[in-house]
Amino acid sequence: MAGVGAALGAILFALLLRLAPPRTSPVVQLGRFDARRAHIGRATFGDDAGAGANGGPLAGLAASLAGELERRGLVPIGLRQDLTLTGRTFEALLARQVLGLASGFLLVCATAVGLAGIAGADIPTTAVVLPALLAGAGFALVPAFEARQEASARRRDFRRALGAYLDLVALEMAGSAAPTEALPNAARVGDGWPLTLLRHTLARATLAGLDPWQALTDLGERIGVAELQDLGGLVQLVGRDGARVRATLTARASTIRRRELADVEGNAGRRDQSMLVAQALIGFGFVVFVGYPAIVNLMAV
Repeated sequence: MAGVGAALGAILFALLLRLAPPRTSPVVQLGRFDARRAHIGRATFGDDAGAGANGGPLAGLAASLAGELERRGLVPIGLRQDLTLTGRTFEALLARQVLGLASGFLLVCATAVGLAGIAGADIPTTAVVLPALLAGAGFALVPAFEARQEASARRRDFRRALGAYLDLVALEMAGSAAPTEALPNAARVGDGWPLTLLRHTLARATLAGLDPWQALTDLGERIGVAELQDLGGLVQLVGRDGARVRATLTARASTIRRRELADVEGNAGRRDQSMLVAQALIGFGFVVFVGYPAIVNLMAV
């Protein structure tokens, strides 16, 4: 009965969404159209948009659900930035989450049915549904967790490359190069994905006639890198004076390196603490292993 009620509720909810869709502002629609036209080079990230986009029922369900969530503004900004940085799409993530939810639910149900058949006893439905839903929810959270972990690693790589890139831009400008020349020239020194992403972003900004600093700021907002996000604002504050711009870039590169060094030291400290805990546990286990026979002999006397 609980399953039938849940299915009927889901059907009624889907019908209400179809019959009374939310009204979207034309400005929001135009922004979404521009965002779709301005995808960050998917080839750079290894886009998996094709996953779950083969026209199957799961892909259709994920696309419909993603559209409804986006129209209602229920997609977290952090999740969108993580997906953009990893080259995934929200539809593909939802497809994997729906598949994980169904897999976890069916796995627990099949296990319960198998155990009931082996033991020859009836298991109450309520005792199966709740663990199955919890398992499905856990399976559904795995794709988002993987995207968050991969995005965190990519942000560290991007910040490391960004510090060197800003130093190169400052050196180019010290050689009497204008920012419109120094920014793309500094991005051509390497073939790694961070510099490739910066190079593609600046090339698109040049073709569209946009300010390169603003293009870098928009890129920082899309991928969630604060050091790049406020770079355009800092440059606007110091004006167009080449010496002040160079000083700003050098200071920002130094700040990025100090933050990276602090993160490395913090990670090393946490690993040292974990090693100390592991050594203490090993020592305690050795003491128990050596002292257990003596304690047993004393208690037997």
